[in-house]
Amino acid sequence: MLTINHIPLVRILVPFLAGIITVLAFDKGISTKQFLLSIAVIFVFLALLNKILTDNYGKRWVYGFFFFLFFFLAGNTLTVNNNDLKKTGHFSNYIDKKGHVKLIIIEPVSERENSFRIVGRVKKVITDSIVYKVRGKVMLYVEKDSLASTLEYGDIIITNNHFREVNPPQNPYQFNYKRHLAYNNIYYQGYRPTGNYIVIKSDGGNFLLSYALSLRNKAMDKLKNYHVHDREFAVLSALLLGYREYVDDELYQQFSGAGAMHILCVSGLHVGIIYLIINSILFFLNKFKNGKIYKSIIIILLIWFYATLTGFSPSVLRASTMFSFVAVARSFNRYTNIYNVLAASAFLLIIIDPYIITKIGFQLSYLAVISIVTLQPHLYKLLFIKNLILDKAWSIVTVSIAAQIAVAPLVIYYFNLFSNYFILTNLAVIPLAYVIIYSSLIFLVVSSIGFLAGLLGKIISFFVFCMHKSVQFIESLPYSNIQNVYINIEETFILLFIIIAFAGFLILKSKFFLKIALISVLIILASFSVKNIKQQRQNIFIVYSINNNTAVDFISGRESSSVISGDLLMQRSRDIDYNIVPNRIKNGIDEVNNIVIGNDTTFLKPYLFKTGDYYLFNDLKIKILTDSDHFDKQDNLLPIEVDYLVLTKNPWLEIIDLKKKYDFKKLIIDSSNSFWRANRWVEECKKLGIDYWSTRHQGAYVNYRR
Repeated sequence: MLTINHIPLVRILVPFLAGIITVLAFDKGISTKQFLLSIAVIFVFLALLNKILTDNYGKRWVYGFFFFLFFFLAGNTLTVNNNDLKKTGHFSNYIDKKGHVKLIIIEPVSERENSFRIVGRVKKVITDSIVYKVRGKVMLYVEKDSLASTLEYGDIIITNNHFREVNPPQNPYQFNYKRHLAYNNIYYQGYRPTGNYIVIKSDGGNFLLSYALSLRNKAMDKLKNYHVHDREFAVLSALLLGYREYVDDELYQQFSGAGAMHILCVSGLHVGIIYLIINSILFFLNKFKNGKIYKSIIIILLIWFYATLTGFSPSVLRASTMFSFVAVARSFNRYTNIYNVLAASAFLLIIIDPYIITKIGFQLSYLAVISIVTLQPHLYKLLFIKNLILDKAWSIVTVSIAAQIAVAPLVIYYFNLFSNYFILTNLAVIPLAYVIIYSSLIFLVVSSIGFLAGLLGKIISFFVFCMHKSVQFIESLPYSNIQNVYINIEETFILLFIIIAFAGFLILKSKFFLKIALISVLIILASFSVKNIKQQRQNIFIVYSINNNTAVDFISGRESSSVISGDLLMQRSRDIDYNIVPNRIKNGIDEVNNIVIGNDTTFLKPYLFKTGDYYLFNDLKIKILTDSDHFDKQDNLLPIEVDYLVLTKNPWLEIIDLKKKYDFKKLIIDSSNSFWRANRWVEECKKLGIDYWSTRHQGAYVNYRR
């Protein structure tokens, strides 16, 4: 039976992770000097009490406590030291210096709709009189043109020293891009139109990464040259090489809806397939003396060659590290605990980059592997199947169930989505992925032999076509997935705890674990019920912050009536998904009524009455004023009384004149207005003592009503 004594590396990893999480959660940590001082105090304390502790067995827990404390402090200090922004040489300390910066592109350039996105490391800040050597990463967007299209990893850019901090989320429950970039040590960004930067072609990047990216580009060119095109090329370049630039929104939707997104993200599954392929090919080495060691060396070399082929994709680096440790463990004849192996690989990755624990891929990969190792053997034993093909199918089913059970809470938490047909999806795509990866690797080996490469290219294209059609079919089935599901972080942990408890009951047959699981189920059901009651009773008025657009939600219960720009509604669904949908999901909205701004028709709901641009939301009176409103400064009628006056679409007016026509409690200036006009109105409001809210400056305005 597995006990805590059998997994010492896990015991080390737990406090180490706790130290890292403390910094991430509270932004509090200790410096290297404080860490060394703390360790010195611990050693002195233990030295003074050594005789007492060793003589009294019951006091030995003190050693365990200080062992835990040491690794907790080590993780804490490591995370603090990994934060570039807190180091004296960071370029942000010179952000007010007029001049230029020299930066080097440190990641592959990513193409966007109207620009190219660059991640660069700032090397120098250059003023008229002084050159400062600096450090720190920055995200730079450059306008699409002929020069920008030639940018690549390792190039040097000279541009003006003008960057701004990454903005926090502007709308409730919007993806926190600022925090995401901060976990990658990126805190500043900028945009450069054509002609506002100079490019120096250079091989200044890491030689190994340059070689890897070059190798990946050559592999993609070979696939293009031998009958792999269009959607098949987009899927294959993502599946085999981890290059997802060609995967469009429709493909993402189909694969995510069918529960097959793991196929498009080169990770543990792909490296695992390669590991199994190489391991099965080299089976004969097991018969020789030290054959397992030689086999492990070959496996590790080939796995890392594959990592090179993918351009050292971060997810592949994680998976390659994990399977390298597995290969080393398998080379020893004696038993090696798989949990220690996984902990060792995770420990190495975390030491290199403590922020890696925030990466969704890292969390899902390790959680899935741990669940497969723990649960799959027990699930597999539930059925004994003599037929070889059916047995392999059952093996895939049990692996899918084990992995999906563990990652489901995180998938729902991060993506608000759950695929109902994940077993069917994996039965279709995993065998196809195995065949595609196997044949693609053979293709790359024989690509210099024209007729053979051409034949293999057609075969690969056919199998990728079959995979895409399978995913497309599964995604189109009724109830293929549950969308817009919201669970908070507390409910996510409770669900994970329920899974662990039920796993303990399944494996250990212990009634204690069953009781814990059932109690946890009651707790999560109570949480869901309370949340549902709150959603049924909620009334929320919200003006979103969406650049150059208007969007207002009147939420009552689980229904929303939305006043929205026509352009945003018809052409910019991505903006709606990014800025508005997360808030609707969190609030359990299952019905949305869209009203195009400027529409003069009457709209009536139990909670909302609209006539023209006047709205009565329960007891709130709201006027949405647009550029089409006729504003007569000489109007001598009594001011119209409203609670909120929402300014949209750049109307020509002065706030002092506005106050004469409307008696409002709060003025809301939304993001459909230009920057300069919003700034001018804000200054006017400050001078006149008017209560205002500018969504361009302050983010979305939210009013919760009981």
